[in-house]
Amino acid sequence: MACFSLSDALAKQIAGMSAVEIAWFRYMFLLVSVMPVALVRPATWKTARPVLELGRALAMVMSAVLFLIGLQLIPIAEATAMSYASPLYVTLLAMALLGEPMTLRRWTPLLLGFAGVVIVVRPGTSSFGGAEVFPLASSMAWAVAVILTRKVSATDSIATTMLYTALIGELVLTVMLPTMDADLVTMASPKLIGMAAAWCIAQWLVVAAYRAAAPSTIAPFSYSQLIWAGLLGYGLFRHVPDVISLVGMAVILSSGLYAAWLTRQSPL
Repeated sequence: MACFSLSDALAKQIAGMSAVEIAWFRYMFLLVSVMPVALVRPATWKTARPVLELGRALAMVMSAVLFLIGLQLIPIAEATAMSYASPLYVTLLAMALLGEPMTLRRWTPLLLGFAGVVIVVRPGTSSFGGAEVFPLASSMAWAVAVILTRKVSATDSIATTMLYTALIGELVLTVMLPTMDADLVTMASPKLIGMAAAWCIAQWLVVAAYRAAAPSTIAPFSYSQLIWAGLLGYGLFRHVPDVISLVGMAVILSSGLYAAWLTRQSPL
């Protein structure tokens, strides 16, 4: 989670580059990291669900670009907090598309977390500038990617999914890519490399974490990204969220810990 926040903070520091350009560099690093596995293991290229892999990759790209657009317009801590609307979207999609049952105990932390997001966003007030739509839309796209991940995981390996995520994502972003300013890329190259490398490392660490431990064990740690985002936001940009935003973030963090505690007590 620290690597994700570090990548976001560096992305926010890179001036003059569009969200598509920044996402392109991230996906390029991911593709370079996964290609050796694909070359050594030809079976990695085989997928039983090509349409779902394509849909997942497109949703991931959309989520990445939308979040980066929002990140350029609002502080990193607030943008990160808004992305935590995704658990509610995932649950609604899981009910509609996968037929997953829901209980009151599962609804409680989800609605609590979404309430925290609403507190941070504050729609209908003077604090709502419109840029908040981008991280919220990003979380919707992420939720679609999560649902499709559940579907493809039944037949495709993690390496296969990572390969098609990186390959399709890089191809799509290349088509969308505007003409790059070579001088700007050269000037920003240290931050670009650090940003893309941190994001790539974070992707592989998440995969490794979920292979080493149960999701219920790992999930609470994802909320630590709020803390890292707040620390980096202050350390690099001297930004301190206002009291209302801090309250909303505390509610989001509490909802995540509560959900993890419920899962430990008994299956939700």
